[in-house]
Amino acid sequence: MSRYEYVTEYQGDRGRVQNADRLQHLLLYRRLKNFSSGATFSLLPALVSIFILLWTFWNNAPQLVIAIWATLQVLQLCVFVVLDRSLDLDDAPFEGMRRQWRRILILQAVGTTIWFVIFPYLALYAVGLETAVLGIVGTAVLCGTLLVHRTAPQASIFHTLTMSGSLAASAFLVASLSAWPTILLIASFAIALLAATRRQERYFVAAGKAEIERRESTSVVRMLLNDYEEQSSDWLWTIGPRGNLRDVSERLAKALGRDSGQIEGLPFIDLFTPGEERTALATRVSERSPFRDLLVRLRVDGELHYWRLSARPREDGSMSGVARDVTADRLIEERVAFMAHYDNLTGLANRYLFNERLRSLTGEQSSSGSSIALFYLDLDDFKAVNDTRGHLIGDRLLREVGTRLEQEVRSEDLVARLGGDEFAVLIETRAGDGLLIERAHRFLSVVRAPYEIDGHSYRVSTSVGVARSIDGDCDAEELMRRADLALYAAKEKGRDNLALFEPSLDRIARQRREIESDLRDAIAGGQMRMHYQSIVDLDTGRTTGFEALLRWYHPHRGLILPNDFLHVAEETGMVLQLGEWVIRQALADATAMPGDFRIAINLSPTQVKNPNLVATVAQAIHATNIAPERIELEITEHVLMDQGDAGRNTLLRLRELGVRIALDDFGTGYSSLGYLRRFPFDRIKIDRGFITDVANDLGSQAIVSTITRLADALGMDTTAEGIEERAQMDLLRKLGVQEAQGFFISHPVPPEEIGQHGGECDAQKGAPDPELGPEFVTYRKGRAAVVARRGSDAA
Repeated sequence: MSRYEYVTEYQGDRGRVQNADRLQHLLLYRRLKNFSSGATFSLLPALVSIFILLWTFWNNAPQLVIAIWATLQVLQLCVFVVLDRSLDLDDAPFEGMRRQWRRILILQAVGTTIWFVIFPYLALYAVGLETAVLGIVGTAVLCGTLLVHRTAPQASIFHTLTMSGSLAASAFLVASLSAWPTILLIASFAIALLAATRRQERYFVAAGKAEIERRESTSVVRMLLNDYEEQSSDWLWTIGPRGNLRDVSERLAKALGRDSGQIEGLPFIDLFTPGEERTALATRVSERSPFRDLLVRLRVDGELHYWRLSARPREDGSMSGVARDVTADRLIEERVAFMAHYDNLTGLANRYLFNERLRSLTGEQSSSGSSIALFYLDLDDFKAVNDTRGHLIGDRLLREVGTRLEQEVRSEDLVARLGGDEFAVLIETRAGDGLLIERAHRFLSVVRAPYEIDGHSYRVSTSVGVARSIDGDCDAEELMRRADLALYAAKEKGRDNLALFEPSLDRIARQRREIESDLRDAIAGGQMRMHYQSIVDLDTGRTTGFEALLRWYHPHRGLILPNDFLHVAEETGMVLQLGEWVIRQALADATAMPGDFRIAINLSPTQVKNPNLVATVAQAIHATNIAPERIELEITEHVLMDQGDAGRNTLLRLRELGVRIALDDFGTGYSSLGYLRRFPFDRIKIDRGFITDVANDLGSQAIVSTITRLADALGMDTTAEGIEERAQMDLLRKLGVQEAQGFFISHPVPPEEIGQHGGECDAQKGAPDPELGPEFVTYRKGRAAVVARRGSDAA
């Protein structure tokens, strides 16, 4: 847009044009521009025409006359040049342009008149070639109106009529009436020129009107865009063909934290932070290709912002578009993405990101896998930390554990929190087993180190399972399974241990799965049986009760002991179904045998946790009509430790039924004495660990003696487990233990074998016996004799 066009577009606002019509103003401006351009281009042809006429007629016509004519013509041209240079149309006021236009029209009329005079005058002297030269120059001057006067209809009409008359007169003077064809030709030229002048004027005026309408539309569009930019949160921007900013608005400059003058003309690309986004923008700008919602980054007053840009190219090589600040939305997207891939508590990778990385490294997302090692960590008894110290302390410990693990690995390795107190470390390495074990020991060490939180010191430990994949020889799921098996093996060793996956673990896991599968059908298939082991009075040798022991008669594997399947039942929850069956079956077997002996039944922690336990026991008592005091339920201290008051309340409800409660494996836990104080047990069963060496170990004797005195003081009975020899029985009786059981006395047998071997069956003398050990039979006879002598002495 020229300076004049810009001024004219806003002339009403600036007061440059007061009363003139905008169309007339535009037409006058363009007439002057076009006339100046056409006249300038015609200067050379005009001078050449003057020179040719002088040269041709200098010797045949009066030289003074044609010299004066030529001088006047040149002076007229010089005046035009001076007049044309005297006014800057882009800055001239409307009245100044009108005066200029009148001067030009008068000057052109003078020039036309000078040409009009010379042709008839020279025709009087023209002969031969001179006549032809005069006709050619005259025709050229006549048709020159199409170049000089194409936007000045008044000058064109005057010039056409005047010059056609001059040429017709010249032709008549040369050939009199015989020149009529030439005169006719001149008339046809004049008519055509006049018609062309009229048509050009119509087109010229129509073009002016169209331009005014276009400018008005552009003004409206620009006004709407300005209003949009003021009301919208977006900003308009424009760049030139070279990619430099132009027409920078104040709002855009403010959004960039600068003045519009500072960024006007700056390269648009330089506003943004280097990176893939800016490279993509530079490509679009250089190719002048349209784009939409292209995300770029930039810094405004030192703060990172995100903009989305859209633009389309223009015909003149520039580009215009819209910018929108999407920083808030982008930060939300990044936060959502972070939450989807990272643990909110520790900031470590979460299970989703860990699985993605694991699948990538094992080759599931590429043609080949890497050599990797997976360390699977699980904190030991972390639930106790949360229960005793609170979840806030627990969360801070988890964060510190994650930090310590990250400090032990390289930046390219991955530490993830898989949930709860489970962590995983994934590294690319070809290290051998020795180095992996060394690394696992390092993890154990850093986790084991004390934690200082709010002035207090805390300690936790972890178990680590290690598995590896060489060149993608197993997929992600298999590698995770191996690490899980290794972790399980580490926990089987106790706290603060590690295990490296080996094929034997896989074999054990398959066996476990087979046991789990077969166990589901064992009860319904009648594969479960109860065996019973005698409990005897050490003083009299009589059988006072039986401990119910579960046995699995597998159709293919034969007899399976509880140690080989109860942990599977516990982990899978099937122990509840098994436990209910054991309670009902044991009570049914007890009522089927003569005597009022005691029946001892073991309860697992899961059973005590079951709210239906009390109802199950009550229903079994009602169904068998057994005396509740004959039932003794045995628990370990872990029941109270794991369940606290809930377990204690369940046991109290069982006591209300009349059932006796015994504490099994006494002495092996962390706080057995404390549990004796918290719950009034009826019996203490001394763990076999103290019985094995009691005959030879003074320490074991002291412990057993202390337990018996403590039980006697608390009103509790005592039973020793795991009796293997006569010396143990004699010593335990002297130490005050009341009852005993073990292989020395009898092995566990099915219920049908009890009382089938000639043992005691008289209820007054004791419970029916299974097949007893021969040495124990001797012991019993000896104790019977002692009791008899004691009775006779008393009599």
